Amino acid sequence: MHKSIAVSLLGLSHQSITGGFVYTENLLKKLLPLDKDNSYFLITSLKNYNYFKNLYGKYPNVTLTIVDPRVDIIRNPLRATQKIIAKIRKDNDRLEDIITKEVQYFINKKKIDLFFFPTAIIYPRNLTNTKIVTTVYDLQHKYFPENFSQKMIEYKESTYKYAADHSDHLLSISNYTRKTYIDEYNVDPKRITTTHLGPHGSENETHIELPKQYIFYPAAFWPHKNHKILIETLGKLKNTFPELELVFTGIVKKKRIQEELSEIIEKYNVESEVHFLGFVTDEELTYIHKHASLLAFPSSFEGFGMPVIEAFKYGIPVIASNNSSLTEVVGDAGILVETNNLEQLVRGIKKVLTDSDCRDNLIKKGKDREKLFLWENTAKETLSVFNSM
Repeated sequence: MHKSIAVSLLGLSHQSITGGFVYTENLLKKLLPLDKDNSYFLITSLKNYNYFKNLYGKYPNVTLTIVDPRVDIIRNPLRATQKIIAKIRKDNDRLEDIITKEVQYFINKKKIDLFFFPTAIIYPRNLTNTKIVTTVYDLQHKYFPENFSQKMIEYKESTYKYAADHSDHLLSISNYTRKTYIDEYNVDPKRITTTHLGPHGSENETHIELPKQYIFYPAAFWPHKNHKILIETLGKLKNTFPELELVFTGIVKKKRIQEELSEIIEKYNVESEVHFLGFVTDEELTYIHKHASLLAFPSSFEGFGMPVIEAFKYGIPVIASNNSSLTEVVGDAGILVETNNLEQLVRGIKKVLTDSDCRDNLIKKGKDREKLFLWENTAKETLSVFNSM
């Protein structure tokens, strides 16, 4: 049966690549050409309209709609003025109320059967006369509150709980996240479906200068990502593997973390062996993957762990912590070690670097396991949920 489906792209920007952006972009690239039966209305801001139009405007069943005060100046000057005044006054409740009325009018006019929110929150709230599906990622704020300000914790708790309570169905990126939503927010298991993700990246590559032999860890510098233990590991291994170095990509979130890492680097005298590349393009990331000796992922908590399946894709052995969703994603295709267990991490890396049979076996298993995590599967499973509503 044909459905009219709205997809909220509000809060997503191609100028600020987040996990939610990566998920939404990759999912829609597979979902829209797959679904020939339903009509899609993509809701976006003015500044991102052209970007999303270039990506998705080619599909005959897709219409893009702008929710933005700058467009309202022409089509609804009163609403534009109300939004601008609310923004100036920083009255977020009033602004959301205005946007709710605008989106509700759109739902009623276009007879929207289902509204999809792909980034864990429902905005605007208080929508009626449509089914709501929301994708959820993790509840990190409950397990690592020290990573967030009190204001951010309150915001996450409020918005995530609202989504859990007011979605007709939830999509979870892992079985682990699914279980945490069931446990923490009392979600009916029948109302939440796991749709695993696929790898992100480019088929093209851009050359950058890299060490001859290196461990790769792509992760933003949150405390729970445990970058420190990898530096300690390198310190323990440098005599055995004098050419071994560390390559980190990702943004440093807090100055204190950078200072702590600098202290450990100095302690182990590995200043020239640890490389912080910061933000890299998808093409550079592909090149880094292809030339890495292994991927180490010592994080204490993940909602999914996309770098693991990216490593599988590029044929890199994986060593990861045995916790949260990582156990689920790695399976038997990598070496799992206890979280923050330095001895096990050192031993695992030594084995990968010296045992060619072990290395070849991990690469083969990783290639096989990567086939289980494809965006085509995510799209099919998502569409199945949409059609069942």
